[in-house]
Amino acid sequence: MRDEAYLSWLRDKDVVRTLNLPAYMAGPIDVAAIEVYCKQMINSSRDLFLALYHTADEKFVGTIKAGHIDWHHGVADIGIMIGSKSHWGRGLATDAIGALALHLFEVCGLRRLTAGAMAINPAMIAVFENLGFRREGILRSQDRIENGVCDHILLGCLRNELKPTDTAKPGQQ
Repeated sequence: MRDEAYLSWLRDKDVVRTLNLPAYMAGPIDVAAIEVYCKQMINSSRDLFLALYHTADEKFVGTIKAGHIDWHHGVADIGIMIGSKSHWGRGLATDAIGALALHLFEVCGLRRLTAGAMAINPAMIAVFENLGFRREGILRSQDRIENGVCDHILLGCLRNELKPTDTAKPGQQ
């Protein structure tokens, strides 16, 4: 099933410029390839791909994922896209990442989460750090941007480092 809101976000340069998705910045998006990607993520035993809805208006506002889940080692990489620009700056990323991290730690039994963010997205880096993620590395001049390159910040969080948010406190579901 095709979701026009999702596809419109992937066509919006403001939305994708900090997601490190150069193919979407270059030109028309390949809808068939996106459908294959989404189906693979949804059917994968090593990935969790979820739609984000804003509870106040029940609007689909983005996606969040835990990718490359290594069940043996208890680690996963997480990422988020708030596609609805009218919902930017409302704390949704903090709430969603906090809730996903709590679920991955407490319900799934993972012990470590990783994430990455382009250096041109300090708001996303702050979200992760406010949740207890720590900077673990910098890939210098890693990501291409409109007018050059920028660093890519690597972050990680262990189970005992996660800081609860108002909407996701340990022990509550």
